[in-house]
Amino acid sequence: MASRPIANGNISFGLVSIPVKLFSATRSKSVSFNLLHAKDLSRIQQKIYCPVDDAIIDRSELVRGYEVEKGRYVTFTDEELKQLEAHDDHVIEITEFVPLAEIDPVYFEESYYLGSEAGAAKAYRLLADAMAQSGRVALGRFTMRGKEHVVMIRPYSKGLMLHTIYYADEVRSADEVDRATAEPVKDTELTLATRLIDELTQKKFDATKYRDSYRDRVIEAAQQKVAGQQVSEVAVEPRRGQVIDLMEALKASLEKRGVAAAAEAENEQKPAAAVAGERRSARPAAQRRRAGGKK
Repeated sequence: MASRPIANGNISFGLVSIPVKLFSATRSKSVSFNLLHAKDLSRIQQKIYCPVDDAIIDRSELVRGYEVEKGRYVTFTDEELKQLEAHDDHVIEITEFVPLAEIDPVYFEESYYLGSEAGAAKAYRLLADAMAQSGRVALGRFTMRGKEHVVMIRPYSKGLMLHTIYYADEVRSADEVDRATAEPVKDTELTLATRLIDELTQKKFDATKYRDSYRDRVIEAAQQKVAGQQVSEVAVEPRRGQVIDLMEALKASLEKRGVAAAAEAENEQKPAAAVAGERRSARPAAQRRRAGGKK
């Protein structure tokens, strides 16, 4: 079944306007559960309870409140909130172009495919190719469902993709987290860690290599229950011990991948003269005599 657009818009920059359609690019497949009454397995209903009146109240009695300070609220009607919504003019207004590397992924929120509208194929194709060739992405504004978003448009799979991105004050500062910035790292440790990264590096990201194993196990267990079978237990993976010796852990990781790192790491820890002496003694005798006979 063909995807249905969730919205229409116009990419606008300078005097250029390109009609496009927005399609959801992602969908969650996480397993979800309904709460049932254990006695008869019927779906339960959630009621709205007022602790002050100690009573169940109807939705018609609810109002929206914004907490201006602890325990103090101001209320808004639906009409008042509707008036405060951003005007949805369907314009994706591009304000600037920047290199993609300048936007950290922490700002990415939702992803949408941008499809070409009928009659705009030439302009759409031109913008997608020009952005791909320039290596830049577009930043701008777009109002969707009454909320104004900061958006990024980038080339993707021979077309265009739109990402809504978080505002600056929505991203917490990294300074709130202990990042071990004062912890020293030895050159030998860094060398081994870099080598291990090189060993695990792939040329391309293949998303199909990764699966939600929890979802697979739940679905399999549900099918077993439907078939009247006993649910098989999942083998528990042994817990990894705490890393005590970082160098030994790095060496073991590399050796497990068939890389002879231990001897090289030991050489890196020795003085340069000692390493050079060992290398000279390891040369064939004839080669050492030829080297010794030179003036």
